[in-house]
Amino acid sequence: MTNSIATDSHHRSSSSIFLDTSVPNVARIFDFMVGGTANFEVDRQAATEMLKILPSLQKWVRLRRAFIQEAAHILYKEGFTQFLDIASGMPSDDHIHAFAPDCRIVYSDINPVAVSYGRSLFSDHETIAYIRGNGREPEAIVRAPEVLKLIHMDKPVAIGLNGIQLFMPEADVRHMAQTFYEWAPAGSKLFLVFQTHGTMEEPENYYRFQDLCRQAQLPVELNTLADSVEMLDPWHPSLVEPITQFLGLPDDFITKEDGEGINMAFYAAFLLKQDQ
Repeated sequence: MTNSIATDSHHRSSSSIFLDTSVPNVARIFDFMVGGTANFEVDRQAATEMLKILPSLQKWVRLRRAFIQEAAHILYKEGFTQFLDIASGMPSDDHIHAFAPDCRIVYSDINPVAVSYGRSLFSDHETIAYIRGNGREPEAIVRAPEVLKLIHMDKPVAIGLNGIQLFMPEADVRHMAQTFYEWAPAGSKLFLVFQTHGTMEEPENYYRFQDLCRQAQLPVELNTLADSVEMLDPWHPSLVEPITQFLGLPDDFITKEDGEGINMAFYAAFLLKQDQ
């Protein structure tokens, strides 16, 4: 009875976090940008203001979600039956579980709103869980009870790292990559979108871009493609290509303006843990 009461109390507390409409939340804002319904007017208003600062942001966010969907489908067809997703955001009905049916999936995020919503959404699913997980503390993620239950170490696991590299210092990215590499069985894969900048003839454009992102409550740090891949060593890149190519979109889908003046580009990537 005590456990039941504690669980119910926690559920009400988590729900109140999600339903707090007094301030916008980044997880719900991004949900709105990808066409989700788990957002409120305060989030939609904030998204509108962010898009005034970064008009192409919605296009990039939707491209990343499209990649996750296609990647999940590809990995499912390859035979992957278990997924660990980091920085999952709002787990709407078009997330990994919709494209990798009957698989064991653990979503995670540090955002309490996303975690609250995810736990409520998947409370009746035996093979899907949503946990609070910080990419800077990967050891805690792999030791989480839900991960220990759902991720079987006798089979490869697909690990999603979409978006998180933008918000972590290089040292933390390297630590995360190394920890997951040592933990994952051989044959496991990372799947993610690299968000990069190209050669910057006028670096002040990049600093202006960072300032705009901070105004939109998105403190990001872009790297070159080469540096982005190298940070995930010892994972071996098995596919890295422009996201438009990966998704079969026309060459002119990404306009010059979408680069935000710093040659910003998105690349679809799979990285493999090879047999040892």
